[in-house]
Amino acid sequence: MFVTLRKEGDGQARVASARPTASVQVSSGTVRMIESRIHAVAPSTAVVRVSVSEPTDLWMARAYCAAGENVPLPQGVEEAVARWVACDLPGLDWRYQHDLDLATGHIAPAGCLPKAVC
Repeated sequence: MFVTLRKEGDGQARVASARPTASVQVSSGTVRMIESRIHAVAPSTAVVRVSVSEPTDLWMARAYCAAGENVPLPQGVEEAVARWVACDLPGLDWRYQHDLDLATGHIAPAGCLPKAVC
């Protein structure tokens, strides 16, 4: 979704993108694959934050426990998980980071998932 903004007295309009807020479902096979890979090295992981940087194609995934604390992952696992998610859902707006809830398989822009109860 794009919104055209026009400042008063400014003859030029600029385009600004609105941050998406919808949650979508990741395929169950991808979620199971991610869970098994992450829980082997970081069993307390509840949410994975995925980031895809363009044009350098830097793929990153950060793991967080239910309390919201960072759980360290090896770099190879970070990259693999990010690729799996991004390839499973190529239609998402990857200009924004997305959070994947491993319990439900829902993915939404970072900060839009319901908070876990600790």
